[in-house]
Amino acid sequence: MTTADLGRDFDEISLVYDETRQPLDPETIDGLVAFVREHGWSSILEVGVGTGRIAEPLIRRGFNVTGLDASRGMLARAAVKGVPRLVRGTAYRLPFPARAFDVVLFVHVLHMLDDPGAALREAGRVARGGALALMDRDPAEGRPEPMAGTTPRELLRHVLMDLGYPDILRASPWVKEREILRAFPPGATRVVSDREVTEPLSRQLDTLEKRAYRHVLKVPSEDLARAVALARERIGSRTVTYRRSEAVVFWPTPPKG
Repeated sequence: MTTADLGRDFDEISLVYDETRQPLDPETIDGLVAFVREHGWSSILEVGVGTGRIAEPLIRRGFNVTGLDASRGMLARAAVKGVPRLVRGTAYRLPFPARAFDVVLFVHVLHMLDDPGAALREAGRVARGGALALMDRDPAEGRPEPMAGTTPRELLRHVLMDLGYPDILRASPWVKEREILRAFPPGATRVVSDREVTEPLSRQLDTLEKRAYRHVLKVPSEDLARAVALARERIGSRTVTYRRSEAVVFWPTPPKG
């Protein structure tokens, strides 16, 4: 997917983004802030700043944050939140001189990029300290691929396939993040939050129904509503308990290749 395509998708998603994403746990923000302060960094470029939900608390903690995003819609919402320095651009060609920032931050962004290695190398160019990412779960944690129909995402995937749509939900962000870490081993990893969560299985369906993920944007509204309704029937009122864990991942030097 090109940067222009990604920007257009998130222009649409920006309309429902904040209402369909849970805020980061306070422990996650605290852990991220602690890591940054331990290294003595103060100026941060957040690539994929989105609506500013990470930049805003960092700014309140005293950091100088510049936000970059390919989506005008996302940048507009970040501006409303008071993020003062916002730039439209691509992770592959950052419009800044070399060593312009202490560190470059990616929060749940690298898995969306076709060439995460190029983004990490470009981050290494403009950062004095390196590249930092916040990723779901502990990157050292192993987890098997879910069996068909065991999660709302997997269930909706198979319902859509039954309706004739291609396999659009196969690769989850978690799987893609594992691939990135194998291809570009980081210099350091630290788990910053880890807790047990119980929630309705249908919660993810609520987000997908609102077209809050780019994978379902090309599915017509009526077909998506039909698929979600079928998935809801199969899920019912069941809940799921799982561990929500996030980690800071650090590349002090840009990866080769």
